[in-house]
Amino acid sequence: MTASPNDLALIAVMRRYFVVKDEVNALKRRLEAVRNDSGEEISRFYDPRANAPHAEDILAWHQLRKEMEELMSLASTWGRGGSIEGRYAGIEPARDADPSLDARVLMG
Repeated sequence: MTASPNDLALIAVMRRYFVVKDEVNALKRRLEAVRNDSGEEISRFYDPRANAPHAEDILAWHQLRKEMEELMSLASTWGRGGSIEGRYAGIEPARDADPSLDARVLMG
């Protein structure tokens, strides 16, 4: 069975998801290390208005989490039989994916 363009779009979505997930986890570890060292309350530390030195990282973490949610929504749409091809501008198509992947691999 060959992979359709929609299946290749899913592969690209999931590749991006796991890249972003790694970025989120690394950023969270760095922020938590700083927060633990400072002894700051969670709510105050993660408020970018109250924590100007780390505001950029905090906002980046939120943006990355939002991207993960969007990517997972696309994967869910694919899982329900919907088309996701061309619906997410933030990723490149999985050009190097083997188009002969069978459905068992795609369903994971």
